Amino acid sequence: MGVCPMASRTTAGEMRTRVMIFDHRPAGSEGLDENGFPLADKVNVLGDGRTVHCKWVNAHGGEVYEARQAGVSESATLTMRYTPLVTTTSEIYREGDRRPYEVISINDVLDRHVWLEIKVQRKAANT
Repeated sequence: MGVCPMASRTTAGEMRTRVMIFDHRPAGSEGLDENGFPLADKVNVLGDGRTVHCKWVNAHGGEVYEARQAGVSESATLTMRYTPLVTTTSEIYREGDRRPYEVISINDVLDRHVWLEIKVQRKAANT
């Protein structure tokens, strides 16, 4: 049987982590950058100040070693209710965290538009 091990066991009680999802949207014609492209604003795709709950599982075991070799210091898998607003250009902030995670991949579990499984990462800080 083809069962997705993570999302099939997710319950509302496990979705304890609040996140905000931002994406870059054109700011309009009021300004251009040095290359002549319109300036972009970060916009919360859920609505101003809104958050969504998800299940947050940090990478562990062999995943951590593979990620470190690629220069990634933190990676995780999020499971949340389906929304088409999350894209691979989105940035995800954990509630109370100022550093964003970048979206690596998005999986609409079993193509049912019920759950999203999102892989995220943060690059190692430059020292």
